[in-house]
Amino acid sequence: MRSSLRGGHRKKLMSEMNVVPYIDVTLILLIIFMITAPIVQQAVTVDLPQTPKIVNKSKNKVSNQVPFVITVTKEGYYKTSDDTKTLLSFDEIAAQIVARSQLHPDQLFTIQGDKLTPYQNVMRLFVTLKANGVDKVSLVTQPEQ
Repeated sequence: MRSSLRGGHRKKLMSEMNVVPYIDVTLILLIIFMITAPIVQQAVTVDLPQTPKIVNKSKNKVSNQVPFVITVTKEGYYKTSDDTKTLLSFDEIAAQIVARSQLHPDQLFTIQGDKLTPYQNVMRLFVTLKANGVDKVSLVTQPEQ
């Protein structure tokens, strides 16, 4: 009996690491991520306004003159700082923008829109300014209180 305890067959120690449990855990995690990924990726769909394409004409220098202010009303009409009483349509304000940007290439433009103005009205005006070579356009906001 003594020989079986001391001198008999001894098991050799394995110096290799058993990677099977690690592979099992990795595969389970992969399956969990594959199932939960489509659930987590919920997108918000937004109908963005369409605007004309911009073609950069030239880089204009900005001077220290008084900006030309264009106001967008909540009804979608436009007013200018030259004549604050007259309501203009988009086509009328676009014609003024083209004329003013050609006569005064260094003219500063500022857009102020009512908070109830549709986003598309402001962006249409903004893109029209950019398409006519106006590089610097400011948007007026009121700070929160």
